[in-house]
Amino acid sequence: VHGKEVKLLDKISETVPFVIVGDPKRLRQILINLTGNALKFTEKGSVTLSVSRDTQFVQASGKKLALRFEITDTGIGMSPEVSGKLFQAFTQADSSTARKFGGTGLGLSICKKLVELMGGKIGVLSEVGKGSTFWFEIPTEEVSTTANVLEMPDLSGISVLSVEDHPQ
Repeated sequence: VHGKEVKLLDKISETVPFVIVGDPKRLRQILINLTGNALKFTEKGSVTLSVSRDTQFVQASGKKLALRFEITDTGIGMSPEVSGKLFQAFTQADSSTARKFGGTGLGLSICKKLVELMGGKIGVLSEVGKGSTFWFEIPTEEVSTTANVLEMPDLSGISVLSVEDHPQ
């Protein structure tokens, strides 16, 4: 987006298994929505996706592993009153946020439903002017494999264009 200086970072714990049993479609939809929101509300700084086994809420009920995903941004943040209502359908921080950033307010309620369908929990920690951390935890299982490294292409120097159908 024009004028934004935002780094997209990842922090995946070495204790996270290389392959897990899960629902990739639901997981992808949640991660895209939460990361997209973080990028939308961050003008400069960073958005970091973290994955760890450090769960607080989900017990691996019958499953052998629970994972915690966190999307942390250095964006505008929000008050506790606002963050307490975010996962309800059609809820946004306020009407000026809807005008400035666009969106229907459905994304977070859909994320909540998807996380719950996977047997997990979702939440947010935020402070006005200091950014937000959206997190979710899901139970899963590790698939034993000898692979522990995936060769990824070098993306340094690549530019990313984000397009929003908002009139501004």
